[in-house]
Amino acid sequence: MTKKVMVTIAIAVLMMVPCMFLALADAPAEADTMPPPAGLQALRRGQDASIRVALTWDAVEGAYGYNVYRSDTPDGPLARIGGKAADSMLYYPVFLDDGVEPGRGYFYAVSSVDEDLDEGPFSSRVYAFVDAAARAAAGPKSIVCSLSDQRLYFFEGDQLVNITRCSTGLNNRTPTGHFRILSHTRMNVGLGGAVCDYWMAFTSAHGMHSWPRGSRTYETGLGAPASHGCIRQHPMEAYWPYYWAPNGTPLTVTYASLGRRTIAGCHSSGGAAVSSPVWYFAEGYTAEGYDTYLLLSNPGEAGIEAQVSYQKESGEVVEHLCAIAPHSRHTIAVDGIPGMDAAAFSMRVDANGPIVAERAMYFAAGRKTDGTVSLGVTQPSPDWYFAEGYTAESFDTYLLLSNPGDDVVHAWVHFFLDDGETYEHGLRIEPHSRYTVMVDSLPVVGATSFSMQVHADGPVVAERAMYFTKGYIHGGHASAGAPRPSHTWFFAEGCTRQFFQSYILLGNPGVLDTIVAIDYLLSGTNLRYEYLVKAHSRMTIPVASQGGLEGTDMAFTVYSTEPIVAERAVYYDLDSHRGGHAAMGSPQASLTWYFAEGYTDGAFDTYILLSNPTVTPANVEVAFQRDDGAVFTRGYAVPPLRRATVHADEIPGLERASFSTVVRSDVPVMAERAMYFVMARGY
Repeated sequence: MTKKVMVTIAIAVLMMVPCMFLALADAPAEADTMPPPAGLQALRRGQDASIRVALTWDAVEGAYGYNVYRSDTPDGPLARIGGKAADSMLYYPVFLDDGVEPGRGYFYAVSSVDEDLDEGPFSSRVYAFVDAAARAAAGPKSIVCSLSDQRLYFFEGDQLVNITRCSTGLNNRTPTGHFRILSHTRMNVGLGGAVCDYWMAFTSAHGMHSWPRGSRTYETGLGAPASHGCIRQHPMEAYWPYYWAPNGTPLTVTYASLGRRTIAGCHSSGGAAVSSPVWYFAEGYTAEGYDTYLLLSNPGEAGIEAQVSYQKESGEVVEHLCAIAPHSRHTIAVDGIPGMDAAAFSMRVDANGPIVAERAMYFAAGRKTDGTVSLGVTQPSPDWYFAEGYTAESFDTYLLLSNPGDDVVHAWVHFFLDDGETYEHGLRIEPHSRYTVMVDSLPVVGATSFSMQVHADGPVVAERAMYFTKGYIHGGHASAGAPRPSHTWFFAEGCTRQFFQSYILLGNPGVLDTIVAIDYLLSGTNLRYEYLVKAHSRMTIPVASQGGLEGTDMAFTVYSTEPIVAERAVYYDLDSHRGGHAAMGSPQASLTWYFAEGYTDGAFDTYILLSNPTVTPANVEVAFQRDDGAVFTRGYAVPPLRRATVHADEIPGLERASFSTVVRSDVPVMAERAMYFVMARGY
């Protein structure tokens, strides 16, 4: 990720603690039917370290909102510090408390408020500790009101720290343009005697304020124009901008949609066991709200030059030359290459020394915003295999095929359905070109789940991309294929904790049924489950449905009596980072793993997952190589049959940095990298 394009965001319901909220409460007046929220927990996120406490809890059916309380002791008096609207909790289930001090711990409780504004009992308390290390301020504050989105966006520098719902003027009565907050008035009497709290004037006649007192239509009315020209906010949330934004804070009112320019999600990738002078990618796209980046890492001692050939669907080839410093990585924003600003293409990278190459894509396409990443492959192959594919419900699957050679290639795609039914599709790929298969448009596989085998009469490169709507998640993920099936597959990442859904996809392209055993490596124990996967079929395993695997982190290893292909898909439904990621397993563990991508600025969190599938303790060295050549190395002991998680954002020297990573171990391990992010394309 480059500084030019990573206008990063930490979208959060940021909580400043004004003195008016510090009224003590022994217990709220209880509503007859309003239970306390369950699942209250403190979240550990990189962008909150030493700044704030992040909380989340399960939504309560029928709630109009929630009150949040805090105490300095486990059983001491609670003080109300703020609130959260019910609809906001469903859309963005995070509450942030910024009124905390570094190096201190706090105890929190939450209550529900019903439609009569009666409050239920407190939840159980949770403890949260704030790191002692202080962080520098992100930058000057500013606000953007999008009339199209009916949302307020709150920036600190180039980072978006909060989004709230609002209601602007009917019949376009809210003025557009650039303004500043002129004054603060705790209570203001407006037109017709309406009393509005938390008034922040931005013209002599307009202000941002709480929905007028005496009306309960705000919960259903917010998100659509409703005012005489002011910017209305939810009564439980309007205090936050009032205390956050001082006089003089810039306010931009625009018809532009920041929601369609805000990209949030996650992606993951397995590492490369070896570096190589040549890398291939089948996928690349720079049109219709897509941005493509090529990440090149040089783990060696000498500088390296690399030539990138972008091969368009039309057959046109665009070439670009770049240099990669030792122990560093180089980022290419493909959209900025002349002739590549609105294209579909594949890529070939040729270097004069061994490097590692990954491709990252970020998109805001309609309601779908997310990012995908894929490690390149080091050589084309006539055969490629995929375990995952889905075209039912709101899922769309694309197969990307690249022909880097000089001759026409004919290819056949074999689809293996869950019930053993098969389907074949033939196609032709021109030289130095790429071909896109819209799988949803094909008969038989237009609304089903399947695995795939690609067979060609010449060497090709194959990737699969999927875009989906899954509940509140609107995203996508991608993966390169495997050149051959295997009896064994290793994975370092798996999670079934709250807001995570993990699936294991098993594809059996062979003519024989197979028994598949999966060893799940948990923090304190191991579990093995066995499955029968029929010939020419695929199986989907919802991991949390397997006994003993709910609410936990894990690594896992797949063993099969017949060669198969295995992938893992994860869907994430917490706060602004909602998205999904998928990764192919590795057929072997390795002493070395390389990653070209890594980023920790703003609302980017990067994790390195390490799995030790052996019965011998592993001593693992992880070296992070920053863009400027600085190297930060950490050592980790990974017990036998266990996994370890390395949060790169917490390592000194990697704050707001882009980097590549090298993992070295004294016994074979499996390594993956997962990233969760929010970024903006500008407005």
